[in-house]
Amino acid sequence: MKTISHITIFLLFGAILFQSCSKISDPYYTVKSVSVDTNNRAVLLEDYTGHLCVNCAPAAKIANTIQALNDGQVFVIAVHAGSFAKPDPIHHVPYLSADYRSPAGNDWNDYSGFNIDGYPKGMVNRRPFNGKPSFGTTDWNQAIQTAVELPKMAVMTVNNTYNSQTKLLNTKVDVKFLLSYTGKVNLTVCILEDSIYGGQLNNVPGDSMPIIKNFRFMHVLRGSLNGSFGEEIATNPASTALITKSYSFDFTDKSWVPAHCSVIAFISDSETDEVLHVAKSKEL
Repeated sequence: MKTISHITIFLLFGAILFQSCSKISDPYYTVKSVSVDTNNRAVLLEDYTGHLCVNCAPAAKIANTIQALNDGQVFVIAVHAGSFAKPDPIHHVPYLSADYRSPAGNDWNDYSGFNIDGYPKGMVNRRPFNGKPSFGTTDWNQAIQTAVELPKMAVMTVNNTYNSQTKLLNTKVDVKFLLSYTGKVNLTVCILEDSIYGGQLNNVPGDSMPIIKNFRFMHVLRGSLNGSFGEEIATNPASTALITKSYSFDFTDKSWVPAHCSVIAFISDSETDEVLHVAKSKEL
């Protein structure tokens, strides 16, 4: 139990995506929500990366392609952590001076159970594949195909209300179990940011070398709303269990662009870390 607070894919998985967007007291409030419901288990693909990693740009593009081809079924988190994610204010100034690391990302990267021993590395629903908890890009596709064939455990929705004047975000996550589950279940709720442009070291032909000066970083983990490994929300939940949790976050002191941010939530087994289901909101 924890106590701290890597192609082209041809398989398309069916997805039904319901979106809604309404305005309250225009132009100050916007409410956006997304409900994803498929016949299979949703998949979390974690891409462990860093702007000093010369092989990470192709991995990021692979992750982006996988998510795009499986819209509503596969969700990516780009975790910038470790020595390859540190700011470098000396070389290639100013392109590598940004810091995309987060406390949650650091904790995940350092957790021995994930074995992030190089970059790029990935995890699929935090399930071992070929005996490894994390693995390179060549295994991502097959690991995803394996994961989605498992029984669908739950339906989840993520609803956000963002006040552009106060810069306060309120998020509500609903989890409805479809099958009974034996064990303790955690919920982790995180903020991601898209379309961050900056420098990325690179040694892959076809892109600028040794640095891509205007690389578009997507799905960047900015932090968790309820702790690095989330919080326990159920023990042995029944097939009809419905759980609702609410969270708030203040963007006031952050340089992040709220319009490029989204909230991702996933439930997992608190002992094995396996992700049981995932849901993500649209941008704020």
